[in-house]
Amino acid sequence: MYKEIFAQRIKKARNDTGFTQKEIERETGIRQSDITKYENGKLEPNIEKLGILADFYEVSIDWLLGTKGTKKGEP
Repeated sequence: MYKEIFAQRIKKARNDTGFTQKEIERETGIRQSDITKYENGKLEPNIEKLGILADFYEVSIDWLLGTKGTKKGEP
């Protein structure tokens, strides 16, 4: 479930910002081929790249993964 959500949301984030995959590569240092694989659900980023992408797109990692993002016992 999370793998599919991530692929959809990472592509949506890029489309919403209007960047091409090549531009994302130039801005983040993440290879275009990897970005393509993320968007197609064929590869998952390591934690470092996940953080870079979340910061670049100005979204939370929780949103990218489709999780609730709250600690048990907290609102």
